[in-house]
Amino acid sequence: MEKNKTGRYLKYAIGEILLVMVGILLALQVSNWNQHRKQLKQEHKILLSLKTDFLESKERLLETMFMQKNVVRKSSDLIKMYEGKIPRPINDSIMNYITYGAYSWYRSELLTGAYDAFINSGNSELISNDQLTKLLAEYFSIVKSGFEDQENSMNLLNNMQNILAPVFVNLRLRKNGPRIGLDTLRSPKEDFAIDFLFKQDAFFGNLLSKTIVENLRYNIQEEMLNHITQILLILNQEIELHE
Repeated sequence: MEKNKTGRYLKYAIGEILLVMVGILLALQVSNWNQHRKQLKQEHKILLSLKTDFLESKERLLETMFMQKNVVRKSSDLIKMYEGKIPRPINDSIMNYITYGAYSWYRSELLTGAYDAFINSGNSELISNDQLTKLLAEYFSIVKSGFEDQENSMNLLNNMQNILAPVFVNLRLRKNGPRIGLDTLRSPKEDFAIDFLFKQDAFFGNLLSKTIVENLRYNIQEEMLNHITQILLILNQEIELHE
């Protein structure tokens, strides 16, 4: 009888231990499931924030590229006028070529806020797609390194402005005069200023160099647009998986 009683107690004890172990395992499983669910929600939130920033950056970059392409086209045409390959238009048009071609450059301010917040949070492992993580790191490394530094362009622009300084007051778009308190009357020295411009070999030498730089900057902007498009594609795929 004592042996039977001891056997029952032993079985009861083992049963209790098994129940406790099962309970612990279930609790751990539920905890892990809740933690995983929480991480998925956080990842989804991060992906949406990144998508918002990239969509805005894409719009900004497309707008910049449109204007930048115009700069290259107008600058190239101005050089062709100097070389005699195309006829000179009326003076107002030449002013337009100078203002929006030779004297212009554009740069996009691409957004980095969502990515910076993600990295600074210390939860960089939340994004589960390794390809996306790699592309994001590469992209923001390029952005933060100053991928389209305009310093060369600005130096060449300063050179051109110095060359035209003696006649620049006569080389302005008359429609913009009222914005700075000037009249819209044609300067009597405008024709002289135009003739002066097309005799300045140094000006067009600098303009040719600047046009090459601006075209290179456009190509870099185009590469960045391809990066953004590729990242947005993966972001959309990942977001769909979370919804």
